[in-house]
Amino acid sequence: MKKFMAMWKTLGSGLCTVFMVGTFALVASCSGDDWDEPVPQPPPPPEPTGSLIGKALVFPEHRPLEGILHIRAFDNNDVESVVHESSVSFSDVSEGIGFEISLPVGQYGIGLAVSDEESIDWDDASTYRLSRMYHCDLGANGAGCNPEGIGIVEDGESFINLALYDSADDRNLFLQPAILNVAHGAGQGERPDFTLVAYEHLQALGPQVIFEADINGSADNIPVVMHDSTLDRKTDYNEINCPEKAPPPEDKHFTHNDCGRISALTFEEILAYDAGYHWSQDGGETFPYRGQGLAAVSLESLFQRFPDAHYVIELKPEENDGVGSFTQEDLDTGAEVARLINEYRMTDRVTVASFIDEIIKDFRQQDDEILTAFSEAEALPLMLAVFGGDESYEIAEPAGEFLQIPENYSLNGGSLNLVNNDTVNFLRSVFDIGVHVWTINDDDAMDRMLAVDNLAGIMTDFPEKLVQKIEARNIVEE
Repeated sequence: MKKFMAMWKTLGSGLCTVFMVGTFALVASCSGDDWDEPVPQPPPPPEPTGSLIGKALVFPEHRPLEGILHIRAFDNNDVESVVHESSVSFSDVSEGIGFEISLPVGQYGIGLAVSDEESIDWDDASTYRLSRMYHCDLGANGAGCNPEGIGIVEDGESFINLALYDSADDRNLFLQPAILNVAHGAGQGERPDFTLVAYEHLQALGPQVIFEADINGSADNIPVVMHDSTLDRKTDYNEINCPEKAPPPEDKHFTHNDCGRISALTFEEILAYDAGYHWSQDGGETFPYRGQGLAAVSLESLFQRFPDAHYVIELKPEENDGVGSFTQEDLDTGAEVARLINEYRMTDRVTVASFIDEIIKDFRQQDDEILTAFSEAEALPLMLAVFGGDESYEIAEPAGEFLQIPENYSLNGGSLNLVNNDTVNFLRSVFDIGVHVWTINDDDAMDRMLAVDNLAGIMTDFPEKLVQKIEARNIVEE
């Protein structure tokens, strides 16, 4: 034994190191200089992250020539836990201030603020001019939000567009006196209707432009943003699945040849088809967005990406044969739209419409706080009262706040002018009802409608052209 101990001592601390590592995994250490150096540990794996790509939008009356956009991201469930702060300088805000930040995987709220200084005090509003806090508990009244926050996934990209407000701003554009620019078909004369590229184009025009979103319900009751109740006229569904059927004529709407009925397809199935396939600006000579990856969008995805936009939402009938038919599924879709409006705090940012009397009346029962437009059946006796100067006419409750009508109405081979100073002022002064006129596309018609006193909104396929006319008119008035 003594001989063994002597041999052990002779081997020295190097052997002891091997023994100790193999036996105690460095829980203990041996004496001697060689045992004082820590064993290197591998670095921890990098925290998974994703990107948040955003745009801060500024109303024309607030646009600074230059400045600094400050960005703060915080844990959606712990607002005191700030995970990111940065800033970007800007010199042109006409199409918004873009930013991109990297965040750990999780759910976040975000704060944006504009100032002239390199730093701000987020708790002191006097240190910045315009701001937006995106969080359901911290945001201003009337500000849209997602209760779950902005989701960041590993190596993914999340998108959000937010409008910057002055603290004194009224966020509900529908209740303000200025004429609204309502982008019919999401501006279908300028971009493929109801596609993401169309809505991004509208945001680039400014947060004062109103989104239109026509709604049809999918088989899994997802409110899909599309005018028709079938996919044949606007996507490549017809060419892929029923090429033997004649293509639908452009002057036909809704059911066409019954190829690709939205109510028979899940939203995931609908996403497989090209929503820019048939869009053309030259009568079908070219199709610039064909094969560009455009797909249908859901109303929920718009609320998530564009929470500061204002929306005119039209509930379309699933079975439309021109005489105002509807189904129970239409009512279910309306109930789901009402749920989404409330979940995403969009009550002050939407007006809901439907030509079908039963659909809009059922919607009002879901939530009578949401602004609505009159159905066709409700509008007819109201307009008769207007033309008869009947101030005693009683509108049945609950009623809408807006009347959406054409400038002229064909009647017995003639044309009846519906939208002029007399009718619009009568509706506003006697019944407190605003008028949205559709669909105004040419220059002369835009000029006529801009000259109508108290007109609430102009619906157009060409919102960029109308933006230019409104801006020119405002300059002249100033």
